[in-house]
Amino acid sequence: MQGSEVQTRQQVKRSNRLKYGPRKGKIAVPFLFVLFLASVFLAAPLSGAERADKKPRKVSAARETAINDANVQEFFKRADDQIKKGEIDIALYALLKIHDYSEDVLKTVKFFKSQYEKIVSDSSASQAEREDIFLKLKRMEQLTKKYTAIIEASAYDIGYGYAKKGDGEKSRKYLLEVLETTPFSTKQDSLWIKSKKTLLWLYNLEGEF
Repeated sequence: MQGSEVQTRQQVKRSNRLKYGPRKGKIAVPFLFVLFLASVFLAAPLSGAERADKKPRKVSAARETAINDANVQEFFKRADDQIKKGEIDIALYALLKIHDYSEDVLKTVKFFKSQYEKIVSDSSASQAEREDIFLKLKRMEQLTKKYTAIIEASAYDIGYGYAKKGDGEKSRKYLLEVLETTPFSTKQDSLWIKSKKTLLWLYNLEGEF
């Protein structure tokens, strides 16, 4: 009898292991599967954000490179082309930097020119020193002509660009600058006439005078 009872207990334990063991496995497998799916879906948005951050952003050349004497003409030509294509905001950003840079150059040239002219007129200066200063003054004359033309042309483009954007106040400021600084001309392709026409258009007086 005792042997049969022991055998019965062992059969019950074996039966319980067979009965409950697989059930635990069935619970564990779906739980791990859910964790795997969650990790996949959570990782997807992050990888998408990382890809978005790596997309190239369109930035104007003037934002990437400082304007200097070697590249100012290139920047101006590019901005002038952008104005013609209707890329007003990008062009205006570059044109304003070109205009400010050119004004600073002229101020600097004017300062040193006044100092050098004093040396040329100084009788105590040596002949070699005077000749060196004379060459520098020639170079300054070239720079003055170059940057005066750039200021006038960029001022017109800025005025025209603001007119296209509907900002009459800023447009008039730069167009009047052109009319006040450039020589009077009746040529239809001159900056003076083009500035006049754009200004009168802003006042709705185009064709009046």
